[in-house]
Amino acid sequence: MFLRLNLLSPHSRINYMLMRLYLVLVCLWMPSLVFAQDGTEELFHSTSKQEEALIVKVPSADIIILENGQRIKLLGVESFGPPPRPIVKYDEKGKPIEDKEILPTISLEEQAIVFAQNLMEGKKIKLEYDVDSRDQKGFKTAYVYLSDGRMANVELLRQGFVRLKIRPPNVKHENLLEQAYQEARKEQRGFLSY
Repeated sequence: MFLRLNLLSPHSRINYMLMRLYLVLVCLWMPSLVFAQDGTEELFHSTSKQEEALIVKVPSADIIILENGQRIKLLGVESFGPPPRPIVKYDEKGKPIEDKEILPTISLEEQAIVFAQNLMEGKKIKLEYDVDSRDQKGFKTAYVYLSDGRMANVELLRQGFVRLKIRPPNVKHENLLEQAYQEARKEQRGFLSY
């Protein structure tokens, strides 16, 4: 093959190499067109796929830990952060002063984590990935589907326990997430209640 290329003129060699490159690119691009079943939507989201997993821990309203130890950040949402630490007062000897008159209250942050844990922890789920599989902090990102078909990302938004945070190019379910957020806002649920 190299002998034949050496016999060609420099201009012909460049044309030959460009033709080979073109054929390789066409061969790589063609399967996405052939196997697309859902029109242009499938072309834009051809990298999305689903896999099943078991959630063993939910440390915050927008992060889950799978049985293989992998941490997944839920797409389209962001938690309001960890619960605030109670303020502890100390006497002159350094012992904590317990205020018995104040009834314990559960903060919205704690309610959000408890809701997320009840919704997902210890359950088999399906993960669906969008265009970018990782966020800026390096977390793997996904949409989380429960066994009954509901999307956990949407349910957390619907209850007002997470913020709506859409980051292109991961916009596959933008409308669904936006509707859930608007519903929570209208009904003044969770963090949107004040």
